[in-house]
Amino acid sequence: MANDRRVLIVGGGIGGMVAAVALRRQGNAVHVIEAARREDQLGTGINLQHNALVALQEAGLLEQCKAEGFPWETITNRNGLTGEIISRVDMPWPKRPGVPGAMGIMRTTFAEILAQEALSLGVEITYQTKVASLEQDGTGVTVELTNGVRDRGDVVVSADGAYSQIRRMVFGDEHKLEYAGQGVWRFTVPRPKTLDGFTMFRNPDGKSTGFLPLAPDLAYYFLLESTAEPLRVSADKAADMLSERLSVFEVPEVRDLLPLMYKGWHVSYRPFDVLLMPAPWHKGRVVLLGDAAHSLTPQLTSGGGMAIEDAVVLAQELRDNDDVDDALNAYSVRRQERCGIVYRNSRRICDIEKEGSKDGAEGTRIMVDSFKLLAQDY
Repeated sequence: MANDRRVLIVGGGIGGMVAAVALRRQGNAVHVIEAARREDQLGTGINLQHNALVALQEAGLLEQCKAEGFPWETITNRNGLTGEIISRVDMPWPKRPGVPGAMGIMRTTFAEILAQEALSLGVEITYQTKVASLEQDGTGVTVELTNGVRDRGDVVVSADGAYSQIRRMVFGDEHKLEYAGQGVWRFTVPRPKTLDGFTMFRNPDGKSTGFLPLAPDLAYYFLLESTAEPLRVSADKAADMLSERLSVFEVPEVRDLLPLMYKGWHVSYRPFDVLLMPAPWHKGRVVLLGDAAHSLTPQLTSGGGMAIEDAVVLAQELRDNDDVDDALNAYSVRRQERCGIVYRNSRRICDIEKEGSKDGAEGTRIMVDSFKLLAQDY
């Protein structure tokens, strides 16, 4: 089948870089165009469920990630005042040799693994550059970049995130992001040794904060906050605002770490702006991938995982189909239903959390059911 195409990937985030690695391994020429600098990868950490790790294994990236991340297997709900365990559920993943049930990893570490692997394979990466214009015909797509360079590919992959410039250029302005009524605070911390899996601390009044391990010595807390409009958070006020919100939790795993906010540990806030594009996810030879096609709330910790699956499936279809249109249609068909389920179930848990949940039982049930579905082949 066709493995000698030239593929232009707009966006050097998780989905774009995994696609670059997978496509380059097949023999395609790949050029990644990224707006930021290589060293500008931001954020706390990312959690990768079993299905995402299986996809990374197929792309030849799992072992590098395992060496840097932290595997986990359980979901625990605990009382945020006393620390008492409310419930503990084992992850419903199948046992595959060498593949953890789930794994956390620092985003900066993950990004560097992807960049190093792509460059070692011969992927061309252009940083600090955007697409200024795009024109396609029956055989390919020509782009003009903001650095003045023109390039042409058989396919252009739009992996430039929820606020995708390429989606707007190709599909128009009618597909707009919607604020989900909730946002997330994240706070990177040293990992408390008493916490080794996905843990939610829940107060009797419904307030909650969650914890995910990222490395043997690192983790992050997240706190979901529901507001009619997205919060406006300045960098100099973020620590004060989050410290006030976390002060209602009395367990030492939270309380003892609050002073770290004022000692340079990362604190951030992000509103949930969501979108699920209708199929097909391509026009001509421009195809959407990751958040450009499906921007999710994070309740199933699967935004990055869905982008990784997208990347591997797109590479498979371009490998197995000589006709580009057939490949892109097959990609959309395989991804639409699965991503739609994750989108809807994440929103369901989001809505439950907005109402306040004392024990997390319903959200945990939806989460476990969703993970059982994701354990099926993509």
